[in-house]
Formats: sequence, C-alpha cells, structure tokens
Amino acid sequence: MSYKETLYKNALSAIEKIYIDSKYKSDVDLYRSFDIINSINEGQVASKEWLVERLIPFIDPNGKDICVLGGWYGLIALMISEHVSKDVRIDTVDCDPETEKYGRPLLTDKHNINFRVEDAADWFFDRPKRYQILINTSCEHIEQEDLDLMIGAKDKDTIICFQSNNYHSVQSHINTHNSLDEFVDSLQLKEVMHKEKMRAPNGEYDRYMVIGK
Repeated sequence: MSYKETLYKNALSAIEKIYIDSKYKSDVDLYRSFDIINSINEGQVASKEWLVERLIPFIDPNGKDICVLGGWYGLIALMISEHVSKDVRIDTVDCDPETEKYGRPLLTDKHNINFRVEDAADWFFDRPKRYQILINTSCEHIEQEDLDLMIGAKDKDTIICFQSNNYHSVQSHINTHNSLDEFVDSLQLKEVMHKEKMRAPNGEYDRYMVIGK
C-alpha cells in the first residue's frame, strides 16, 4: 500500500472517530473533520510533493535533524521520512494542540517524526543550530521581521525551504508577495539554490518556493 493510500485510509478512520465521539461528547469539534480532509486535498498533497521533490537533492539522509514549522498534521514530515535514515529526527511544530492528536494516527506512528505543540518561531529560536533543513510553507502568515530573525539565527550551513504566495485577499495573509523574485529578495539569502513558482490547482494564486542558505 502506498503512503497516499495509507494516509487516506487513516484520515477516514480519524473522521469516523470524530463523528462517533461527537454522539457522546458535546465538546467534540466536528469542524476538525473538514480540517483533516482539507489537509490532504489535491492541492495540499501536490504542493507538498513539489516541495519534497525539489528538496531531496539537498537533504543529507544521514545528517542532522529536520524541522517543519507550522507542520499541521505532519504530511511534509511523512513525505520526507521516506528519504532519510530512521535516525534523522523530523520535528513538526504547530501551535494547535489537536494536530498531534490527529496527526500521529494519520502517519501510522512513524517513530522518527516528533510532533511539537509550540509556537513555531519560539521553538526554533530555542534551538537555532540543531537542524540541517528548516521548512516553512506558510510565510504569508508570518511577520517579515520574524523570518529575518530566523534566517539570521540559523547555522550558516542550515538550508531553508520557505514558501509564500500572492494570495492577497485572505485576511490572515499578512506577508504576501507580488512575484517570486520579490519573495526571494525579501529573504536576503547568501545563496539561492532553487526558486520556483506553482499555480494553485484552483487558479486563484501562485505559490512561491525558495531553497537556500
């Protein structure tokens, strides 16, 4: 069974459990079912496969740990775990406490993936030299000053893989960009190893990705 088949099977099991629990517990959040579905929809899977495919050439499969900031239910961590040694720890950090509760069953308890319920920036700033790769796919939600501080605090050899977009109409998107080159310039990296854009499946916006040091 492929990882996708396993993921979808586990997602259905999680949604079924939410529904059953909701019949007996008044505090169960039924919206969580939609959130899980949204996390593995066509666009989410495609954009994360794109990221991992482009990042693989820069990953040391036996190197230092990897960190995914704003990791949601851990889909990127799952994809990356297929390409690294089981001794490489992948920390997936999200401030939503429910992401670990539902994310771990979705990933079938991969032992080198660690869910961390923390503010993503605070987690990184407490251990800025630990990782070989630092991933953030939601830079549009983060103040530019915080991104600048992360890049300045990381080890010089740590590779960042950051994504943003030009989806300006979403209220929570506080740091969008008009073009890929504008996003690249905003990061002020010493070395840009890869840059690319992808059109969203719904055609509403472009997603930008930068890999560099």
